[in-house]
Amino acid sequence: MANLKKSFPFRDIFGRFLDDYSKTPTYWYVPKARVLNDENVDPIARILGVIFEEFLGCVWNVKTQDVILTRLVELEIMRPSKSDGTQADRAALIRIWKKLLETLGLLWVQDDSEIIITDAGLDFLSASVQDRRLVLEGQIIRYQYPNPSLTGLYAEGFEGLLPHVFLLQVLRECNNRLTTREYELFVNLARTQEDVDRIVQYIHCWRDINDDEKETVLEEVRNVPMREGTIDPDLTVEMQPEEATRFNRIRNDSSYQRSFFTFPSYVDAEEGEIICRSPEKSSEILDDLIPALKITRFRTLGDWFAYFGAPKRKPSWATYLISLIEDAASTKDVKDEVQNVVDQQKDLLTADETKSIERAQVEKDIETFYYSHPELLERGLSVARDGRQFSTPIGRIDLLCLSSEREYVVVEIKAEEARDSVFGQILRYVGWVHRNIKGGKDNVRGIILAAQFPEAARYSRIGLLKPNYKEFIQFKEHGLNVQDT
Repeated sequence: MANLKKSFPFRDIFGRFLDDYSKTPTYWYVPKARVLNDENVDPIARILGVIFEEFLGCVWNVKTQDVILTRLVELEIMRPSKSDGTQADRAALIRIWKKLLETLGLLWVQDDSEIIITDAGLDFLSASVQDRRLVLEGQIIRYQYPNPSLTGLYAEGFEGLLPHVFLLQVLRECNNRLTTREYELFVNLARTQEDVDRIVQYIHCWRDINDDEKETVLEEVRNVPMREGTIDPDLTVEMQPEEATRFNRIRNDSSYQRSFFTFPSYVDAEEGEIICRSPEKSSEILDDLIPALKITRFRTLGDWFAYFGAPKRKPSWATYLISLIEDAASTKDVKDEVQNVVDQQKDLLTADETKSIERAQVEKDIETFYYSHPELLERGLSVARDGRQFSTPIGRIDLLCLSSEREYVVVEIKAEEARDSVFGQILRYVGWVHRNIKGGKDNVRGIILAAQFPEAARYSRIGLLKPNYKEFIQFKEHGLNVQDT
């Protein structure tokens, strides 16, 4: 059992810890952007505000980056010179802030695609100076591992974890106080929300041994290498062998982790400790999330940002089940599984969530039918490649089709009547296709497929103020008996 003597206190437990430490492939990696602190909240707001006012909808490329940076320098939001007077790397400067905005879910940026500010970003911009912090706190609570913005073992090594929430759980079991060493050694081992008891046991045993015994354990962990394939996305130079250990890698990244996960006002990191300042607030968050907690694995960056950028969406069973339905080739594939989960978790699902799940299943049946028979919607209509549940950073397009004239056609499906809100939804998708898909510029229209169209929906379409509004957004009754689907 490593080099621990038979008389070593809690030898079995520390043996398990050392085995765990050597085999765990990942850790709580946070991209090395700006440290998240109160000082950086105002620059975040100012940078996001400039992008919103002057660059929203622009295509993200090297030229756009340079224009944005030049503008931010003019406004004295960024300084291209280092403290020693030398010039900073302009490209790196804009990348650092972009990465922080992305990590917080405020901004969606991909090369050669339109810049998109998420709903969370819009909430942040519209919030008062005092409430901006609350928006960021909400995003940190919902940040999860794995997520598609992290690659390799940073994504695959996790089973499902809300790191900030996990930290609150551990703090509650450890007198609301952790040392930085305990955080780096033990908390960073967590890969699933179910790991709380194991991590807490390690910490309690650690606290019950003396300094010499702690040093014995540290001698073992200091030489554990990072697992093969765990590559730091921020690494620009080859690491020396002694730097490539798990202990040193986590220690080097720890300040970014701690500043991010302890940013909320009820948690603090100072003088080598992490402290829960408001156990009442912590318990409120845990009581709200933990009972119905289910972490969804998002298959694409677009899916992740569509979720993470929408502050009202929670990591719950309802979110998981709706995602499961959307990902299925047909509802037949998942109906039994979904119904079993609904039956098992019925006490944790609200009436509205249950209704949303049922509606999602009906819409999937309608989607399946018209995916197989798009010509019944319109002569010559076909589904575009990967056009079923087409992923975008603003949500999934039910069916992305092509007309006989090679126009893109966005099909939005509603099980029941078409409400006013469907117009904002389909127009966002039409706008995204117009901006981001090759051949989509000024060559896209929509079809709303619903059970019925009330008078308000007809006025909403007239309100588009387009002479061809009936062709631009068509109304089609899906014609399927909802009770039979």
